[in-house]
Amino acid sequence: MKQRVDISLQPKLIITPELQLSFELLAAPVLEVKRIVEEELMINPFLEELPSGSNIEISDESDLPWWERLPAPSKGLEEHLIEQIEVLPEVSREEKAILLEFINLIDDKGYIKVDLEKWSKERGYSVEEVERLRRLFMRVIDPAGCGAKSFKEFLEFQLHQWNIDLDILNFDPAQLVGDLREKGYIVKPYPLWGWQKGEDHFIEPDAFVVKVGSYYQVYLNERWVPRLVFNEEYRSLIRRLDLDPKVRDFLNERMKRALALLKAVEQRNKTLRRTVEVIVEFEHEFLEKGPAYLKPLSLKDVADKVGVHISTISRVVSSKYVHTPQGTYLLKYFFSDKGFEVKRRIRELIEREDKFRPLSDREIADLLNKEGFDIARRTVAKYREELGIPSSSKRRARREKCR
Repeated sequence: MKQRVDISLQPKLIITPELQLSFELLAAPVLEVKRIVEEELMINPFLEELPSGSNIEISDESDLPWWERLPAPSKGLEEHLIEQIEVLPEVSREEKAILLEFINLIDDKGYIKVDLEKWSKERGYSVEEVERLRRLFMRVIDPAGCGAKSFKEFLEFQLHQWNIDLDILNFDPAQLVGDLREKGYIVKPYPLWGWQKGEDHFIEPDAFVVKVGSYYQVYLNERWVPRLVFNEEYRSLIRRLDLDPKVRDFLNERMKRALALLKAVEQRNKTLRRTVEVIVEFEHEFLEKGPAYLKPLSLKDVADKVGVHISTISRVVSSKYVHTPQGTYLLKYFFSDKGFEVKRRIRELIEREDKFRPLSDREIADLLNKEGFDIARRTVAKYREELGIPSSSKRRARREKCR
């Protein structure tokens, strides 16, 4: 009996240290890139940091990109608020005095907890005027929403910023916040989230989308990451020295690591920039009009346009934020499905249906498809159940009992 040996040849990806580093940087948000680069800079003699501002000629501070003129994150909150109030345009000295007083009324979460009506009367201010200025404070002072009276008001403020119908506040708050975060919205739990000592919730965008004339320009956030160059003089020096083989091997490994890091940073930046540029191409209406005009993207859509594998785009959009004229969003926000909007629309349709002839899941699916949502009946049923809404037969039975 002959024995048969089957040898199957299958391609296998060998993950080299250089490739692993490339994957790590591709997926890393900007502050993580900063950490990786700084750590390598400390131990790798082949890397050298360029002085701040190298190769950049700026004749006037007004020529700096707008994000370079933002207040430093380390600045104290009180100083940060005072500076903004003092330069507010078209606000009188008396109005600024009241706005400055608000700073002392804000608690450690950014809410105003005092009775403003009583406070206004004690100081001889008009209650209506104080309320108007409080809302101005919420709207134009950073952190946005500071001065709200409650979480409900602060959540309403955030929804208004995103042009989301405030009627969805009828949702269970925990479910609503969960859905918003899943969709990619940055739902702050309170106005001063990120300003408290010891918190690590500062959001640093990896890219900025800025409108220049009638076009949108993409800028990468490079203000935190040291700018590196390869130290050619050091390489030339060790070539001339008579080194112990182990020392030479060690230095050669460091040299390979330095070259790999420089290449990986360059590739990350190139791919990230092109990815955001493609998103901008697809999402022009969103940038002009807001979240209601978001078009659902697939990773494949963007991967095809960028010219990379879908897994590369998946790494690029992981844990990164982009600042746009409509606010700051997770990159994956642009790749989420329309589940949140569909749920909201299902609830609206059911709330407005004929109570004697409630809509079936098939009828809801047909209506949504006419509105441009690509959705199946079974998906409508799933979302309806997640919203805690009974089937049409049970809705009809319950309403008929109430007649």
